[in-house]
Amino acid sequence: MVRSEGPSRVPRLGLVVSRSCGSAVRRNRIKRRLRAAADAVELKPGIDHVIIATSQVAEVRFERLTEWLRRALEEQVDA
Repeated sequence: MVRSEGPSRVPRLGLVVSRSCGSAVRRNRIKRRLRAAADAVELKPGIDHVIIATSQVAEVRFERLTEWLRRALEEQVDA
């Protein structure tokens, strides 16, 4: 995950899902799951987030996915 201050007060989310993650159907599923997880953890306003996905996102339980995202956000705050 990459973060930086954005120009607006609304949090923005960018997703990177490469072809190595699978077919278009699988990549779209990964993006849907990441958007839902980002909604669940409530991104901070005024910050742009870019998530670089792996193929694991399609298979892991949603609770685990939100836990990964929450932890990544906490690490970014500490850094």
